[in-house]
Amino acid sequence: MTPTARLVATGLLVSLSLGCGARAISGGNVPIDTDAAGVDVVQGGSDAGFFPTDTLVAPTDRGLPSLDIGVPRDTGFRTDVVIRVDLGSPVDSPRPVDAGSASRTSVVAGRRCTDDSMCATPSADLSCLPLPGGSICSGPELCEQGTTAQEEAQCGGRFSTCLVIGNFEGGGQASVCTRACVPTASTEATGACPSGSICTNNWLQLMAGQTETPGCLPHCVSDADCVGVSGEEGPLDRCNVRTGRCATAPVDLALRADGLACNPDEARRTMVNPCRGICFSLSATAPTQGLCGSFIDQRTASGCADSPDLVVRAPMGDSLGICIFRGCENNSQCPAGLLCAHPEDSSGVRTDVPATCAYGTPMQPVGIPAPGADAGTIPPG
Repeated sequence: MTPTARLVATGLLVSLSLGCGARAISGGNVPIDTDAAGVDVVQGGSDAGFFPTDTLVAPTDRGLPSLDIGVPRDTGFRTDVVIRVDLGSPVDSPRPVDAGSASRTSVVAGRRCTDDSMCATPSADLSCLPLPGGSICSGPELCEQGTTAQEEAQCGGRFSTCLVIGNFEGGGQASVCTRACVPTASTEATGACPSGSICTNNWLQLMAGQTETPGCLPHCVSDADCVGVSGEEGPLDRCNVRTGRCATAPVDLALRADGLACNPDEARRTMVNPCRGICFSLSATAPTQGLCGSFIDQRTASGCADSPDLVVRAPMGDSLGICIFRGCENNSQCPAGLLCAHPEDSSGVRTDVPATCAYGTPMQPVGIPAPGADAGTIPPG
């Protein structure tokens, strides 16, 4: 790895482990298919899984169109009107992109690696970059968002892309080179990601109104995916399958299951994660109200690990989902500290949308009482 790559990787892992910035995930009381779900509550970003508390925005579920339009047609060589003199290669000129012979499985960007020698490519300067989900071939520096052609030129050619992986607290985004993918594909040749990666546009990290080409994001499924990943305190060689992140230990099933209440403010203050997965914050204005949740690869997983009643939150067509909200019909079906409530939007309480276990709100302070039960009140906080 080059010194620049090592510096970028080290800084990135440090910033992710500390959880830079804060945003809120819309959930229990805001349906994901309303405009309210896409509001960027607080400027900044998050690591999507390294810090004990993640505060993220779930964007509006409006469906993600496939951006794979196929290999461009060869319209032939342009007519030569003059004979150009070969003046040699200009300094620091971009390397040509070979758009004719590329296949999805031959793309180097996004490939699992343990050292730089596995990332050699004639069309881009790639090196082995350790990320929270494992090490992949990416650029020695963070790539820049641009058009499809601009991103392919940076990342090694056809079927590569520059994928957003996080936001800086002071503004701006961090992006890395990886393989472009198609979430609905069933084989790598047609656009699926290899094992240890998940096909997503990383929707939790996108700003309001931002679009992104789906790419293969490192998402560990075993300890083998975490070889070579280190943090400030040593190797992160165990895969936490609930977060898809490399850690010092695997998932601890003695911690709180997905869908149970947690206190993001306390988790942030004590640096102790109470959840098997992540303690997600539900509101920027109620810092103590959170729910435990886990990331899930919807293409390969058969369902949420902790309960069949868990509702997966994800944009339509994206493989990255969150097992976080428990479905319910009344308060008796909800864990301690939570009420059964319908989503809300600008029109009011959405009784046409299934209820989930969440926190009380001014419009639903007592939730949905069980038949014959005395409706207790949980302050909206």
